[in-house]
Amino acid sequence: PLVEAVARDLPDVVISVDTYKPPVAEAVLGAGAHVINDVSGLRAPELAPLVARHGAGLVVMHTAAAPKTRLQRDDLYGDVVGDVRDFLAAKVAEAVDAGVDRRSILVDPGPDFTKTPAQTVEVLRHLADLDPEGLPMLLALSRKDFIGALTRTRPHDRLAGTLAAVAAVGSGSG
Repeated sequence: PLVEAVARDLPDVVISVDTYKPPVAEAVLGAGAHVINDVSGLRAPELAPLVARHGAGLVVMHTAAAPKTRLQRDDLYGDVVGDVRDFLAAKVAEAVDAGVDRRSILVDPGPDFTKTPAQTVEVLRHLADLDPEGLPMLLALSRKDFIGALTRTRPHDRLAGTLAAVAAVGSGSG
């Protein structure tokens, strides 16, 4: 009902819903949502075709674990930048093969999702290498663990670190 109300009362607003569950995606897309932000990295094979049927946008995020699973190990990646790049390329291809319009796909390297703070920083330093096709990129950086590791602050005290991270990636100096 909330998605329906926003779609009806604010028709110029783009509605994005974070979900990895196909039944939820079906419901919110039917109610007027425009974008599905899948934090699972397309673990559900029926999600991309569902998004395609609705002509919706799709955010594909890198992760090496199922949703709600915390996994941060120094030895998880041989080359974190290469692994994230290859994962995103494969998932974008999967989405396009399922009928999602390439122009409606955003990639998200998943800062802190199955990455140690050092791995996240390495990924952020190489954003240009992650998406050779130049798709739009979503970066959810606010108050993340890597900021806490760098600033030694708790989440509610990470505003300055968040702003610095946004400025750094925005300037290309990641």
